[in-house]
Amino acid sequence: MTLQENKNSIILNVIFTICTVFLLFAQPCHATPPNDKNVVLVMGNSRIYTNVLAARSAAVAQCLLSAVEKTAIERIPFAGITEKFEIISDLISSHRNQFISEYKVLKELNTDKYYRVLVQVTVSTLKLEEKLASAGIILSPENLPKILFLIAEQQADDLSLQYWWRKEKSIFQSDAAVYSMKKIFADKKFTVIDDEMIPYGLFKDLGLNAELTDEQASEIGNRVNADLVIVGNAIASEMSNRMGENILTFKATIIARALLTESGEKVAGIAHSETSVNRNIASGSRQALSDAGLQTGNQMASQILSKWRERMEKTEGITLTIKGTDILPYLVLFRNELKKVEGVTSQQTLEMTPDEAVLMVKYDGASRGLADALLMKTFDPFGIHIYELSESTLHIELIAE
Repeated sequence: MTLQENKNSIILNVIFTICTVFLLFAQPCHATPPNDKNVVLVMGNSRIYTNVLAARSAAVAQCLLSAVEKTAIERIPFAGITEKFEIISDLISSHRNQFISEYKVLKELNTDKYYRVLVQVTVSTLKLEEKLASAGIILSPENLPKILFLIAEQQADDLSLQYWWRKEKSIFQSDAAVYSMKKIFADKKFTVIDDEMIPYGLFKDLGLNAELTDEQASEIGNRVNADLVIVGNAIASEMSNRMGENILTFKATIIARALLTESGEKVAGIAHSETSVNRNIASGSRQALSDAGLQTGNQMASQILSKWRERMEKTEGITLTIKGTDILPYLVLFRNELKKVEGVTSQQTLEMTPDEAVLMVKYDGASRGLADALLMKTFDPFGIHIYELSESTLHIELIAE
């Protein structure tokens, strides 16, 4: 071995040793989950007194706070916000910066009297939800509707609409638009019914095809115990726009409506389109469908949440305050028995700690009737003591036997 070769060998060994040590001591990098963000556009303004920069800073700060507040409001049920307003307000105000991943000032305007800004804010939903949960704030009502998707889908190279409720169910390929929509609804704590677990024979007498009537869609929903169905179609097609010979443009359009299964009432409706470019017909049309599904899912989920809250607020509820020592193991049993009480249509958890829980119960009757019905129930291995009763409240103690 020559002197030069020997020097090169020593250098390589040193480099190898350094790299090995670095790898041994390197810390893993924790990637941010892809759904851990909520991008919000917010407008804010501040009065200009003497310092323009101070006014701009105040306007931006206002936008950042508004973005976090808006994100939190989307995740907390109406009753939870009103009951816990002081706690929520203090938490968001004092920890605002912890929840913001990044922001951009998109537009700004100096009117001599006011400084106005348009800011794009990315809020970390994971950090926000963790902080709210640690403060005992329930993030979403447990009685959100169970959703069944009835969206027929057609890619640019399909000859016709594909849909899971057809007889030849096995040939239905994995969907693109509905997959994105389902993910949005699942992230927002809705229960999404798995259509793959539904046997076709359950509704073969309905004579179904790709285009469902409101009556057919509601009936399918009723048969699988869905509270709400989202019905419509998602169609991708190749556009005339292209670049060169190989880059093609695809457009996907989703037209969907949400129906209450019990009445057939329409509670939401969306028509939305997205485009994509790709060399491959299948990949391009699937990307356009997926993008359209994300946007449609967000818009439809917001509409449904708003309507559902209005619907729940129309029915007055009875507040159950349940206390005891380490009641959480017993609470599931209590709530299961509560579901069986005739006249109880829904229950929602407003607050939960190891020694106390607050439930909002929708009951077709007076609070005394609910109390009498609960006293007739057998709760094993505990009993209940109803120690206070009013027109809209029950105070209950769980007593271990």
